[in-house]
Amino acid sequence: MAALAVFVLAPLPLGSTDLIWICIWCALMAASLVTADLEGIGREDVRLLTPLLVTLAMVAAIVIVQEWREPPFAHGNPVWQLPSTGLGIPAPSRISTTVSGPWLALGYPLLLAMVFIRAFAISTDASSARRLLLILAWAGCAYAVYGILAEVSDPNGLLSRRKEAYLGYATGTFVNRNTAAVFWGSSAILFLVPLLRFAHRRDHPDAPVSPRFSDRVTFYSSSPVALGIGFTICVTATAMTGSRAGLLLSICALLLVCGLYLAPLPIGKLRRWGYVAGTPFVALLLLQLVGGAVAGRIGTYGLFDEQRSNAYQRAIAIIHDYPMLGIGWGNFEATFPAYRTAELGSLGIWDRAHSTPLELAAELGLPAAAFIVACCLWYIYLLLRSSLRRKRDRYIPIIGASVAALGLIHSCIDFSVQIPGFGVFFAAIVGCGLAQSIPSELRK
Repeated sequence: MAALAVFVLAPLPLGSTDLIWICIWCALMAASLVTADLEGIGREDVRLLTPLLVTLAMVAAIVIVQEWREPPFAHGNPVWQLPSTGLGIPAPSRISTTVSGPWLALGYPLLLAMVFIRAFAISTDASSARRLLLILAWAGCAYAVYGILAEVSDPNGLLSRRKEAYLGYATGTFVNRNTAAVFWGSSAILFLVPLLRFAHRRDHPDAPVSPRFSDRVTFYSSSPVALGIGFTICVTATAMTGSRAGLLLSICALLLVCGLYLAPLPIGKLRRWGYVAGTPFVALLLLQLVGGAVAGRIGTYGLFDEQRSNAYQRAIAIIHDYPMLGIGWGNFEATFPAYRTAELGSLGIWDRAHSTPLELAAELGLPAAAFIVACCLWYIYLLLRSSLRRKRDRYIPIIGASVAALGLIHSCIDFSVQIPGFGVFFAAIVGCGLAQSIPSELRK
């Protein structure tokens, strides 16, 4: 399937950050959607996808407005006055800082939307959703194996080129170690839930199982050793990235998985409180066992990056100057130098705000960013509610909720979801989880 190829291969070409790869993946996803069997999509499914479609239409409309020549309803960006005043060359005023930036940047949200919808359509059938998650889990494990072996055998190499940054840390096929950490942390989540189910079945061997759903139990309980190995590999690779936020948030996401899985189970108050009390100790133990390099970096540099904090302040200054329609989608890199201060020094290119919500607000304006954030929060709420209430296949929305929380929270302090190699993987998992958040009886 073309869709599965995109889900699995997107991380391979250095995270697919080059525009050519976004075009290739968009073409494949468009072909997959056109030829897809959508008979399983019902009224409830369309209702669930509506906020995503509205968001995509809103972004497209804002891009059109930002590219409008001499907009009668808003003041143009002052940068377009420079050719006229300084060089005497007449230039039409626009809201966007650049002419081509918004159009070029529109391809990636289109790709994410198509991946989300295609994964959603595949996962309306529970057995297909289980197969999709299993494929993604082992794909993530394969990338983790490569990342570990590459770091051991050639720590200065990055596929066919030499590393320019993050020397001594595993990045796999990604350039940035923070993105690699969240990618492998998400892969670890895919292995943890079947392991939890296996442990629960062993504690309750007499629990009734309907023959109709025996394949579900087989999925959970088959090859627990292999699942454990996959989980260990992904966690190890996450730790080898040396990413402070990546590892800490991945550990928190793994604990969230355990909490969502155990919360509805009748395990007794004493045992439940025992789990709650033991959670911090488990997190610290896991950090010490696999996160020695990360713990060392936290001890040396602390949890917060002063330069990143200064960059956030500069991004807020941009938002203050362009609050309604922003500086143009994809124009942060072109605009930031004018706001850069001496505290940031002369090294480094700030092509991203290192906070996706701030970058959205700077490029699209506060109203659009607020709507996108509200849409994400609404989907997370639906996933969490289904994780606690659903009777069958509850593990699927649990995975979706945990991966969504990990990716979105990390993107508040970095840009992992903005990297296509992880963004495609992320959207496929969340779309799968959301499709199974609808009770089966509503699809009849």
